[in-house]
Amino acid sequence: MIEIYTDGACWPNPSANGGWGFVAYENGIEIKSLNGRAAGHTTNNRMEMTAMLRALMWLGDRPARIHTDSQLVVYGLNSWCRAWQRRGWQRKDRKTKTLMPVLNADLWQVMMIARQPQHSIVWVKGHAGIRGNERADQLADAASRGIAA
Repeated sequence: MIEIYTDGACWPNPSANGGWGFVAYENGIEIKSLNGRAAGHTTNNRMEMTAMLRALMWLGDRPARIHTDSQLVVYGLNSWCRAWQRRGWQRKDRKTKTLMPVLNADLWQVMMIARQPQHSIVWVKGHAGIRGNERADQLADAASRGIAA
């Protein structure tokens, strides 16, 4: 099975200094890494989502476990997206209970299309010495700074 780690970076957040990266392993060997810089003003969440989307696009229908340190991305893809879609990409405000537009709905919608049933999206603790997560973080940070990784 392919194991992928994704990460996004934006400093300061928000700003034009955003980057994303992912790294893929098969049998413990790195088989692919990719990163990129944001085109214009962005946020850390958009970069986390972009990293996941780019990994999904590269992966296609091959089975994989995809790790991210973004709980937003994990919960969004594993449960919240279905409810948002049913509500026309609206979410309930926690305080007022009124419906509001889902932030970054454009990326959520494309990720839902790109995600296949054989893809497992799991959370991993960031900055905990996990090789793939550290490598994805390096890729995203380098892209956000406009330097080679």
